[in-house]
Amino acid sequence: MKSGDIYAYKTPNGFYSTIRVLKVDPAGEYKLFFFLTSYYDSEIPELDDERLYVPYDDYSISWVEKIDVEGLIHIGHKPLNEWESTRHLKTNIGFDGSLFVLINVPYYRWLEKHDPKAFEQMLEEDRKEEEQRNKEERSLPNKAFWEVIHLIQLDADDPLKEARTKLASFSEKRIKQFEEALARKLYMLDTEKHAREIGEQAYIGDNDYFSPDHFLYVRCLCVAKGQTFYEKVLKQPSLMPKDEGFEELLSLASDAYAEKTGEEFDYIPSKDYETFSNEKGWK
Repeated sequence: MKSGDIYAYKTPNGFYSTIRVLKVDPAGEYKLFFFLTSYYDSEIPELDDERLYVPYDDYSISWVEKIDVEGLIHIGHKPLNEWESTRHLKTNIGFDGSLFVLINVPYYRWLEKHDPKAFEQMLEEDRKEEEQRNKEERSLPNKAFWEVIHLIQLDADDPLKEARTKLASFSEKRIKQFEEALARKLYMLDTEKHAREIGEQAYIGDNDYFSPDHFLYVRCLCVAKGQTFYEKVLKQPSLMPKDEGFEELLSLASDAYAEKTGEEFDYIPSKDYETFSNEKGWK
């Protein structure tokens, strides 16, 4: 696959949707830059069909993270014109995760017009599948997460140095996934049972002083001590560290992101790790 290529894809109703490849970047976070063409017909197109060189609409020019379509049919190659070869420098382009979704847009619109009931059913099924994919893709895989955590040296002058360097070598997306994974692990420890086992500042009851921040920092230490310790504490709250914490862990992703990009880290995880956020854990 290279710039100037044209591919067709047979959609469920037997019609062919087509894309025009503008740029390919196998090593980049986004792999393919293309536009969905205005060709959507029942026959495989000829290379000289004018519709192949006209975008489907104003929103059909996009980068995608993955080429997740099987059965692409190579129609041929035609060098890019000046307009096409400079599109990646413009701002009016999209970024998406999936080629499959975009290449099926003409079919979705066809289905909405010809069978609205089936269209609504398809949307509901897609919504459920998307929710599941988001849960799986939003968070960094467990193995990769703990590989970073295991580089933390709690007794060093800069305990996070090696972990920060490792995390900064990740893509921006994976740094965000790390933060997501960390938030979920801290959230899982946010329970009354765990809060009652942290030493002198343990939670006793609603009428006694309790520091939510300190409890968060203790939970951070549980994670920083590694996978084996974390998983034991998760099951046995009595093993919680006493009278010590590790607040620095909360800045690991943001510092790595700044080191990599020079920009501020503004990602907000789907789980709130602040104390009392896990409502089930405090019932």
